[in-house]
Amino acid sequence: MSISDKSRFEEIKASGLLPSPKGVALAVMQLAQDERTTNAAIARAIKADPALSGRMVKAANTVQFGRRRPVASIPDAVVVLGLNTVRQLALGFSLVSDYRSGRCNHFDYERFWAHSLVKALAMQAIATHVRVAVPEEAFLVGLLSNIGRLALATVYPQEYGELLAQRECCDKEMVRLEQLRFATDHNQLTAALMSDWGLPDVFVGPVLHQEAPAAGNYAQGSREYVLAYALGLSRCLADTCLSPEPSRAESLPELLMLGTHVALDSERVALVADQAVKDWAEWGKLLEVPVPSMRPFSELVEAAGAAPQADSVGQEIEPQKLRVLLIDDDRSVLLLLDRLLGTAGYHVFTAPDGKSGLHTAMECRPHLIVTDWLMPEMDGVQFCRALRNTTIGRGVYMLLLTGVEEEARLLEAFDAGIDDYVVKPVNPRILLARLKAGERVVSLQTEVESDREEIRRFAAELAMTNRRLQEAALLDSLTGIPNRRYAMDRIQQEWSAAERNSRRLACMLIDVDNFKRINDTYGHDVGDLVLKRVSDVLKQTARTQDVICRIGGEEFLVVCPDTDAVAAVQCAERLRIAANSMRIPVGNVALQITISVGVAAMDAGMNGPESMIKAADQAVYAAKEAGRNRTCVYRPRTPGVVKDSVASA
Repeated sequence: MSISDKSRFEEIKASGLLPSPKGVALAVMQLAQDERTTNAAIARAIKADPALSGRMVKAANTVQFGRRRPVASIPDAVVVLGLNTVRQLALGFSLVSDYRSGRCNHFDYERFWAHSLVKALAMQAIATHVRVAVPEEAFLVGLLSNIGRLALATVYPQEYGELLAQRECCDKEMVRLEQLRFATDHNQLTAALMSDWGLPDVFVGPVLHQEAPAAGNYAQGSREYVLAYALGLSRCLADTCLSPEPSRAESLPELLMLGTHVALDSERVALVADQAVKDWAEWGKLLEVPVPSMRPFSELVEAAGAAPQADSVGQEIEPQKLRVLLIDDDRSVLLLLDRLLGTAGYHVFTAPDGKSGLHTAMECRPHLIVTDWLMPEMDGVQFCRALRNTTIGRGVYMLLLTGVEEEARLLEAFDAGIDDYVVKPVNPRILLARLKAGERVVSLQTEVESDREEIRRFAAELAMTNRRLQEAALLDSLTGIPNRRYAMDRIQQEWSAAERNSRRLACMLIDVDNFKRINDTYGHDVGDLVLKRVSDVLKQTARTQDVICRIGGEEFLVVCPDTDAVAAVQCAERLRIAANSMRIPVGNVALQITISVGVAAMDAGMNGPESMIKAADQAVYAAKEAGRNRTCVYRPRTPGVVKDSVASA
């Protein structure tokens, strides 16, 4: 952001009208950013707001976070959700509650929050596939990515309302009008607000360019590039969700094209969309945001692929006809060429200028394009250059109509990507001959593409097989939970993330008590059953953010991100009590199982995750020595290991 942009933001901020978290929500956000803050302090702050308390407890019990034992208290809700999610919910609840309506008559507040919520959930779903950001951070970025629009409606309700009332234009035109009226625009305000709230710079830049990701000039594949296009994909998905049912399928080409920039194929774009829509229903209830019924995107994609294509007047396209797009601002030339090419057996589409031609090309996907050079807004060379930058436009054969044959000008046109040209006034026989030459090129490209498609299909099947083999290699065959190999990789990732972002990290080692005696007394089949039941209980009782793995024999490792020693001990006790309450019928005997748990938290004295696991191992050894069926925690600043909780044997 430039100095002038920052100065303008400071002027607007000085008005005191900008959207911002207030009261308890603001206090929670500030506490969550302090690494010394405890879960108890966060819980005390939330309790001061009954509405926020109720929503936090409700959030902890929703499908989104898994159906564990019912959460009935704020401290338990904070532990279950984790500090990052608590901070995210506090900000979201505050903004949605405080800015559900306003004085800007032509600003649709309900639609704004519904749109923002879909973007947030879509970004969260994309982050789980692409891993460009932590899903919770991606959610927050999506939720706030349009906050500049709300800011303008809040600070300038009358003026912005007048602008909304008179405009029937694209986002780019709206940005221009906002700049003229307010000396800033909604994208700049969004970026400034996010920066002011302390979000990392890596998110601020992509938000600024979300409506035109290519304008960010980010290196292809870079984190900022992927984030910018992910925001574009999320925005397109939100627009689709809030559009009328009959017109939703029209946005599929754009959705799928944006998906290619973030390495998502059509199947995964549909998965992301369906996951966002599914979560939208739950979060809509939670935030009291209206959610319309939605047909699954996978069905839309399948229907779009099976449906016959049609031209602009709704007639079915004959598959044997090649599609030609004519672009010219002279209507008489368009009519003449339309009749000429239609008689020659082509299926013809028309557009009056380059800008409209781009939109038409995305819809009809022509094999050949004939475009005039001189046109308003976007000329033929600019159109050619823009289309060649898209996946669809790379294989199209392009003919340029020109009234000049200057060498320098023609070289410019060929550099832009034209394949051939015809001099005006157009000789019909020459034009048809050039198109026939283009047909031969298109035919060869079709054959090559068919071969490539076969190779891609084979590669996709091979990739699917490899992915299944990789998943199998990372899962424990007996219990179905991640194995030791996955556990070591994951704890290393969490350790690196904790160091990079100054976050907390803890782990637990869990050992099934007297497991050898169970095997010797009842047999290995009963021992296997015990391990399965223990792993099931751990999965059902642990928090959503915890990662449970079997690392060998009767030992389990639990990785606890964003967790200090105190919270980890609380979680460990829940696991121990749940295991102790379990009964396994073996013949006429109800077998009671107990576990010993060792807890260790990340400390400055540790040189890696192996040190933390070793500390947890010492703690579980101490629990065994102290009589089993108990939790012990490793204290790095105190010699030895201190027992935090003891259960009756």
